[in-house]
Amino acid sequence: MLPFGLSRFVLPKLAVVAVAVALAALARPVGRLRRDVAVVVVVGAGWLVLCALAGDAPLAQLVGRWPRYEGLVALPLYAGALWAGARLLGPGTTPARTRALVGSASVTALVCALVALVEATGRRPLGGDVTRPGSLLGNASQQGALGATLLAVLLAVVVRRPVDRAAALPTVGLVASGTLVVTSGSRAALAGAVLACGVVVLTGWRAPGRRRTLAVAGGAAVAVGAAALLLPTTRDRVLGGDELASGTVEGRALLWSDTVRLLGDHLVTGVGPSGFFDAAGPAASDRWRLELGTANPPDSPHDALLQAGVAGGAVLVVLTLALVALLVRAGWAARGELDGPRGGLLAGAAAGLVAGVVTLSTGFTHASTTPLLCVLAGALASQVAAERERAWVGPAVAAGGAAWALVLVVACAGEGAVGRGVTLAAEGHIDAASDRFDLARTLRPWDADVPVLATAAFAAGVDAGDPASARHALSWSHDALALVPGSVDTVRTRAVALATLDRPAEGRVLVERVLADDPLNVDLLLAAGTLAAQDGDLEAGRDHLVRATEVDPGNAAAWADLGIVAQAMGDTALVAEVRAWQDAHPSG
Repeated sequence: MLPFGLSRFVLPKLAVVAVAVALAALARPVGRLRRDVAVVVVVGAGWLVLCALAGDAPLAQLVGRWPRYEGLVALPLYAGALWAGARLLGPGTTPARTRALVGSASVTALVCALVALVEATGRRPLGGDVTRPGSLLGNASQQGALGATLLAVLLAVVVRRPVDRAAALPTVGLVASGTLVVTSGSRAALAGAVLACGVVVLTGWRAPGRRRTLAVAGGAAVAVGAAALLLPTTRDRVLGGDELASGTVEGRALLWSDTVRLLGDHLVTGVGPSGFFDAAGPAASDRWRLELGTANPPDSPHDALLQAGVAGGAVLVVLTLALVALLVRAGWAARGELDGPRGGLLAGAAAGLVAGVVTLSTGFTHASTTPLLCVLAGALASQVAAERERAWVGPAVAAGGAAWALVLVVACAGEGAVGRGVTLAAEGHIDAASDRFDLARTLRPWDADVPVLATAAFAAGVDAGDPASARHALSWSHDALALVPGSVDTVRTRAVALATLDRPAEGRVLVERVLADDPLNVDLLLAAGTLAAQDGDLEAGRDHLVRATEVDPGNAAAWADLGIVAQAMGDTALVAEVRAWQDAHPSG
């Protein structure tokens, strides 16, 4: 975790993965990735590069967008984790390596569970004010996904071990991973954990001690379910007592519907990797805009298969399904090893991947969880290591991983600078904030989102009419739109900054051009209305603001701005309507 970054949970985890891949390259290989799996991964990577280059922001999408950077920054590391899993945990793996996996999984579950338990009491040791904070993962759904995956791996090992001192740590880790699932409140994680218990039973059914396997795995499933019902916040989410959770289900269904429609418009190449955030707004249905508005727009469809579709079109969907089919085939082919020394590892990998797929059906890939799933997939889809590995492979991958880690460590420093810049901008230290963003850009010259984040940091000052904020926002937004022309929020902030600096006509042209593609965006309607009025076109300003109140009847800012324009126009009837609304909504 990066304590002072704006995004604290991605770049440091990716840096650790880079170090891990480098170290794996120096270890003695006991397996290698199956050729068919490797071919699908390589073809998928090549296709994603083409889709990124065909996107609206080719350079930004090729590198990957903040905060997950799932382009050249993160995706090679996911592939590296897949390769490392096959190399370290293949058919020739030793008991020591399996113990290392089990031990690290147990410690990870325990540390994360301790933080999650503190957060379950209402405390926030890591800061923040969200109701479902997510322990060391940064997101409650990711916390649940990790817990379900670790539970699967550890359960498969525990049911095969005799009850002795050696089983103590995995047993503690198993309890901790169940705690992660329950405290996350994630319904997908709960379902994934229960299904993983079922997979453990199936994979151990013909092995000695199947009664113990059934008892332990069944007990784990019952314990997780019972704990979920006992914890009030999780119980309300599961049983529908939480209105926000119920709304999430409806919103998710609407999001998926809109995503399918977006995919239909870009069937071959999608909108490119990391292109969903900017494409989803203009493509959103009228129902989405009217019911959910523009607050907290999603940067993913919250379904891994749809995520593959919007990133790489139907081609990537087919490749993703082919990869899943190959993993299923590899797991089926390895069923003869379930009674052998690698049986617990294979059963845990299969169960963990089932849990991961279930959680990804309503979530998205992330540095917190995806590398672990890739390691398990590599272990499952491995074959006997080559008798003689090419001499250059290990050193080359090790050097690449080390270099990648160095870049990511520097990027972490840049994220700290971004976080400090956002804080300074909020405190009104505008020039100092811009200096921090300049430092971040120096540390991350490849990152197109530094100017986007800088522009967003100055937006509050711009909206308040601060000329200094407007000048800096104008400069940063120029750079941002050169790299990410589809960033609606950046366009809006730049337009308002132009008006603040007595150039409303230029700002009006910018906003109305974007508004034509996203006519129900309340933020754009508000900006268009005020800019038109400042440009002297009171009637157009009134029309935009009236439309904003129709789209979002509870928007106090829209009503206030409409009242100002109506007053300037001398429209007494409209002024009276505005005052009547304000009298009825004094808190607004």
